Amino acid sequence: MAVQHWLGLDIGTSSVKALLVGPEGAVSARADVPYDSTYGPGGEAEQSPHDYLAATRDAIARCGVAGVALGGIGLVGQTPTLVLADADAEPVRPALTWQDARAEAEAQELAAELGPSEPLVGIDLPWAPSYPPAKLLWLSRHEPETLRRTRWALQPKDFVGLHLTGSPLSDPWSTKGLCNVIELAAATEIMARTGWSDDVVPPLAPAWEARGAVTARAASAFGVPEGTPVSVGWSDALAGMLAVGAFDAPSGFVLSGTSSIVGLSTAGRTPAGGSLFAIPDTCAPLSVVYGPTQSGGASVAWLASVLGSGIPEVLALASTAPAESREPPVFVPYLAGERAPIWRTDVRGAFLGLSARDGAAELARAVVAGVCLSELHVLSSAEAQLGARAGEVRVAGRGASLAPWRKARLAALQRPLDVLDESDASALGAAMLAAAAANGGDLARTRGLRGSLERVEPTAAETDRGPGDFERYLQGSDVCLAWSRAT
Repeated sequence: MAVQHWLGLDIGTSSVKALLVGPEGAVSARADVPYDSTYGPGGEAEQSPHDYLAATRDAIARCGVAGVALGGIGLVGQTPTLVLADADAEPVRPALTWQDARAEAEAQELAAELGPSEPLVGIDLPWAPSYPPAKLLWLSRHEPETLRRTRWALQPKDFVGLHLTGSPLSDPWSTKGLCNVIELAAATEIMARTGWSDDVVPPLAPAWEARGAVTARAASAFGVPEGTPVSVGWSDALAGMLAVGAFDAPSGFVLSGTSSIVGLSTAGRTPAGGSLFAIPDTCAPLSVVYGPTQSGGASVAWLASVLGSGIPEVLALASTAPAESREPPVFVPYLAGERAPIWRTDVRGAFLGLSARDGAAELARAVVAGVCLSELHVLSSAEAQLGARAGEVRVAGRGASLAPWRKARLAALQRPLDVLDESDASALGAAMLAAAAANGGDLARTRGLRGSLERVEPTAAETDRGPGDFERYLQGSDVCLAWSRAT
């Protein structure tokens, strides 16, 4: 029998990433097919759902799927992006991405009228324009024809899954705000208040189960074998957690990219309150407390642009900054506001402690260190919320295995790192979901697909210096917050 391969598809914010993975975790092929977003002056941020399908077809073709024995397809993607489809699975309008901010007034109205969201959706979900409730209220007021024509309110990965299998199934975490993630049913009070029927909420199932199999029509359209199992799928963040092993056992994790996703998984229940998201065990194998930063790799890209160089050159500069006895400058990466753990769109970043001796190398080192210290800020918030300390931190994402990032994270996090050398962690998690879906939802059998993680330890000097660096970073964060309040 031919060796089976697993296809992971990540329907992301800017592209579809595909990873074709063999049974021992070896990546046979990968693809990254971009698509555009359309932005408007009123906070609009939209994408064409047809672009999701076209990019998926292209990514599958680039991976050469037709030439292998395909065991299953796993789906993950950006959330919360609202794709409204009619009874024929055709999009009713462009997708409203998670970046769409036009429903700010509706979000404030729902917060004032409905109060805390936890009784309604099962978690403390912000009343923000990025989430479905505010979007649905805006649509019912401004686009009644859209409401009339809509059969399903989906996420991008579920829209692709609908076209692959004919099934609109979603997982509860991706559908939060439309559903109650504890009761695993439509959030009836929210749907009624926003003017929508519960009927548009998709049926729910665990992310690692099969939503169905590729239909004959989809086999022809997408170039994959008819009957191939397709997973229900997850958000890209949870897929990355799966890939790095955060659901194997309680552990800390950092998923690096344009921004960073940082948190701590636990075998216990997640407590209410706190400054971070809490994923209940109805949505994942372990409960999780986590949060996204606003600018991770984006900070390095910004400095590269300022210096007129590339990201590799900035990372190389960071490695050449001389070690000196004096305190190096501190960088606070609030270039476009900050999400976890302060949740302020108006705050801005800063360099502090600059001297005339500091040049490009010192700035580069400060930026890389500041990104890693912002990750510690989230991780320490997760530890405080759970009342537990992460003994080690699992790390994955673009650049995670590069020496400048590894050195900076060891110094910032002050504990062992288990590093996964795979830049597309979410797509790898999707491939693992594909294998689980084809094997009765057994996630444990998919662990071999991630390969091995490399353990690296901080030096004594890094451990000694780390607390002082973090204290200086927190002081810098306070300065930025005070500046935003003053202006």
